[in-house]
Amino acid sequence: MQRSSSLIAPSFRKFLGLALSLSALSASAEVSFSGFGTLGYARSDQSYAYQRFIDDKGTFKRDSIFGAQMDATFTPQLSATVQIKVAPALDSDNRWQASVPWAFLAYRPSNDWLLRLGKLRVPFYLNSENTDVGATFDAARLPIEVYSTSPTADLTGVAFGKTWNLGDNELNLDGYWGKTSNYWRFYRRDNVPGLAGAGPQFVPFDGQGSGLVLTWRQDENIFRAGVHSLDAKTPAQPTPVTFPFVAIPGLPPGVGYYQVGDSLPGPGVPSLSKFNNKVYTLAADIGLGSNVRLSGEYVRRAVKEVETGPDSQAAYLSLRKRIGQWTPYATYAWLRSESRVSNLYQAVNNSKLPTFIPGAAQINVSQRLAADGIAAYDQSSLSLGASYALSPTSKLKAEWMRTHVGKVSSLVDAPPGADVSQTNINVLSLSYSFVF
Repeated sequence: MQRSSSLIAPSFRKFLGLALSLSALSASAEVSFSGFGTLGYARSDQSYAYQRFIDDKGTFKRDSIFGAQMDATFTPQLSATVQIKVAPALDSDNRWQASVPWAFLAYRPSNDWLLRLGKLRVPFYLNSENTDVGATFDAARLPIEVYSTSPTADLTGVAFGKTWNLGDNELNLDGYWGKTSNYWRFYRRDNVPGLAGAGPQFVPFDGQGSGLVLTWRQDENIFRAGVHSLDAKTPAQPTPVTFPFVAIPGLPPGVGYYQVGDSLPGPGVPSLSKFNNKVYTLAADIGLGSNVRLSGEYVRRAVKEVETGPDSQAAYLSLRKRIGQWTPYATYAWLRSESRVSNLYQAVNNSKLPTFIPGAAQINVSQRLAADGIAAYDQSSLSLGASYALSPTSKLKAEWMRTHVGKVSSLVDAPPGADVSQTNINVLSLSYSFVF
């Protein structure tokens, strides 16, 4: 399952229009414009796609993105920000789409308080606010093992920030509440006429989320912890809780199938149109001296109500050193589902009736289709790369990444009739990032 950014709610369009009207009507407003972008190329040594787009044909879609931002200051306390970006579409692998990830009013009643209203970026990670701005970090891409675990990138709602200055240190508490519309992406390996087609499937959901994030800044070091909650609703396509096993009478014990729909006899597939995601995060970015920095993040995503959901843990550790205009780095990352999810995936994916049973071929394909809808992960990656600062606002980057898939990874589009367990994917990446 892969995360896509939020769509623009109809009510939010009114808010965006209001913000733009205020900036146009206020003759005293100070308005500034900026932009950012990345032109990135990536190629793997496998014929199937990884992270939606990367395969042995090469692609510019995975890392390329372009955006522009307007900041308007009406008074020392009141300002507005609108950001537009162009990236691969939210609900299709075949087209690009313009979206508005940021559009909010900000009010600062005092130096230690900040209130925001509108379309906001959720503060999940160390690089949440600058995820799209490749010139602000050295890696060719942020570790997907961690940066794909957020149920959504953006929310339409309200947020507050409170700052305490403690000598040379600073403590920040950020809180938010809002709603979102989003997509979960799954990939079907098999084409089954009359049942399902092969290829990506985008499942829409509506969400309501909230969270608190505590950040401690000590000189050049940053420490962060957060707790987040999102209720996801999928009324158009309820989420299966599990797939019950149905034994076939008259055959040896253990011979049967997992009921994945209503077309086969069985107790029925329990499902929910709403379930909760709890996410707990820990992060740090610390200086070790001699221009060496160590950063890492840990995410626990708890989805207890369904066995088919992304109940998982993820983390990465990255070491980098600035040497003049060069910054070489090494990153190790991993993402693993909880055992109840991975065990269900393996059981359903490996379920296979003997061919002498009538309809066995169709049933066996249905088992693989159901397995493709389970958000299961077992992968780790090692990345070695470097960035070169052409200027304070632009970087060239190169990276080699080796991803090992253990049992399964929903970040990989497995080929028809097969799986990608115990495989390695090598990816070479080149990119140019800039801001202005």
